[in-house]
Amino acid sequence: MRIDRKLLLSTAGLALLAAGAARAQSAEPAKPAGNEVVEEIVVTALKRSTTLQTTPMAISAVTGDSLEKLGATGLSDYFRQVPGVNLTQGQLGQSRVTIRGVQGAGEATTGLYYDETPVTGPSGTQQDPGNNAADLNLFDVERVEVLRGPQGTLYGGGSMGGTLRVIYNKPSSQDFSAAIEGQASDTKGGSSGSYLKAMGNIPLIQGKLAARIVAYTEDRPGYIDNVKLKAKDVNDSRSTGYRAMLGLTPTDDTSLLLTKVHQKTSADDMQGWYKAVGDYATDAVTKLPLNTEMDLTSLTGKWSSPIGEVTAVSSYYRYDMLRSADFTPQYKPYVGNAYGVIGYQPANLQSWNHELRLSSKGEGQLQWTVGGYIELRKDHIDSNTILTDTATGLPYSPTRYVQARYINTNLKQTAEFGELTYSPDQIQGLSLTVGARHYDYTKTTSGAGTQRNMLTGAPPAAYSQRTAEASGWVYKFNASYKINPAAMVYATAAEGFRPGGANNIPGLNSRLVVYDPDSLWNYEAGVKTTWLGGRLTANAAVYRIDWKNRQTSALTADGLYSFITNSGDARIQGIEFEVAARPITGLSLTASLGYTDAKLTEDQGNADILVDGSSGKKGDKLTSVPDWTASASAQYVWPLRFEGLNGLVRADYAYTGDMSSAFRPTYVYYDKFGSFSTINLRAGVEADDWGVYAFVTNLTNAEGIMNKNSNVGYQDLLYGLTPRTIGVNARRKF
Repeated sequence: MRIDRKLLLSTAGLALLAAGAARAQSAEPAKPAGNEVVEEIVVTALKRSTTLQTTPMAISAVTGDSLEKLGATGLSDYFRQVPGVNLTQGQLGQSRVTIRGVQGAGEATTGLYYDETPVTGPSGTQQDPGNNAADLNLFDVERVEVLRGPQGTLYGGGSMGGTLRVIYNKPSSQDFSAAIEGQASDTKGGSSGSYLKAMGNIPLIQGKLAARIVAYTEDRPGYIDNVKLKAKDVNDSRSTGYRAMLGLTPTDDTSLLLTKVHQKTSADDMQGWYKAVGDYATDAVTKLPLNTEMDLTSLTGKWSSPIGEVTAVSSYYRYDMLRSADFTPQYKPYVGNAYGVIGYQPANLQSWNHELRLSSKGEGQLQWTVGGYIELRKDHIDSNTILTDTATGLPYSPTRYVQARYINTNLKQTAEFGELTYSPDQIQGLSLTVGARHYDYTKTTSGAGTQRNMLTGAPPAAYSQRTAEASGWVYKFNASYKINPAAMVYATAAEGFRPGGANNIPGLNSRLVVYDPDSLWNYEAGVKTTWLGGRLTANAAVYRIDWKNRQTSALTADGLYSFITNSGDARIQGIEFEVAARPITGLSLTASLGYTDAKLTEDQGNADILVDGSSGKKGDKLTSVPDWTASASAQYVWPLRFEGLNGLVRADYAYTGDMSSAFRPTYVYYDKFGSFSTINLRAGVEADDWGVYAFVTNLTNAEGIMNKNSNVGYQDLLYGLTPRTIGVNARRKF
């Protein structure tokens, strides 16, 4: 077996880091005061409470205060702070979250949780819900946890690369509290942006019942101009929503939490631009609206029983999406310059998720969690091709259909899972963990064409229905050893998977209609260390992932349709490093570094699919996976002359490395992108209950291309960073 030199050096570095922490422990000074040490964050990644530094896995946590200082309102605002995480962006509402390079079409490879509810997007026409990550507002959030590496035993399918968990602040029945925050900004070459957010926590019955209500509205600036339609700032967007929580604690041992979340986001036009037309410019003859609406309701009950902590969760959400795509280049031979052609695709998803689990209490030799899970998901999409007026870019009224079809996808998934950790008395500091999950799913895809193609004459597709089903086991093994209170080493072998499914593509070879689940094994070693009496923490991990039977997007032999199939294995190797420090009172420093080497280990393609210049071959890098990610932040808070007031300055830096748009460097549409840095600055005056700040994001005005698309009739459709934005922000807490 060939051992990559970077990984070998990294493994040696882990050992030196752990050994250094162990030697330094005996000479450490007395522990400084609480405001001079790195914050010890409590996380629930193991579905029981542990601290960040004592959890034997690669996990990062961003606190609500840090999100506030970052100015983060959504996924795109904070993911660069975590090593090995990437967000491939397209149209608003169409984003794919990737951890450790585990990126591919199909079901999500990263589990996305809002509190206890796993959330995914509609499957669409190409069975690709992973491309529709739900992005809910982050106001009044306790923390965000990013679990790197497969979390198959506790979090199931869709967490094969890792899991991202957004944890909301909960109602308190002790005291009334409230908060309000506002922001106004201006973007270089674009429009203004703003938001207003408010929270109220209301005790209804002292010590027993409380409500917590959050409401917000946000306008994100536009900065792309359509030179064809003479329209400016066409990519502006707006979002409104609320979160209402009702918390009941009838006894000291029981609690109930009812949560309702609603968010609506809309954009009138495309979010990308064409390099050939000019910076932040497009000459499209169509407008591409995109709307998303999420309604989520969940009920969580907890009981501290004599034998363990019982948690029961039941949730339902509906995710509606209207998305559109420009088909004008492909239909130009039929319509010439007389019409624009768009894919107009309203979709909706309904999902019921239920989990019951029992976890151990206390700090005994045995720590365990067992549970069961069921998911029922239904989604529907109407895939319409319609004509638009080239003068306005809008669809005709009444609608002029070119063709139409619909697709339904129904999924039922059940699982039983458990993890057991044993810490023997004979070897102090050693903990051994074993976990397993049994999954069973049935996925049915059906659909039909409802109208003949009026331009090509192709008849509507007849109704068809196919079912894919599978069951199996995934496992996890972990060993950790606390060298002393300041140093821990761990090693993990963990399996991840995601369900297969069935395509609904006209004329697709019957052998390709159903595709299988794919799976991977992640082998990892890591170290977590604390130095200087808590002033410094340094954590590192090195890993290798073997990905089998990889789900990927392919083209039919005639090149007209894309679909999901199993084709090609891959290997991903990488390193991750995180450090946090409080060298002097008031100064906080963080830094992270991630390296990812993601490549195919066998050729893609077979006789049933179109094998062309884009088909990957052994040794090709996986697409849209940055090789390096890095971040750093520095924040300094100091007392001003006026009692109770502090000054604050903060700088955040992030780097995203090289990515490629296709597998083959010889492919006509192959291109590299990425390799950009961003700098954000913030300064202000604050007290315990209020603050006023000035900020600038993307100080250097980097284009920061995060996705690049090319195809027949168009070249280099780019999605990138928002240009330099300056603004003011104010908050008040009561």
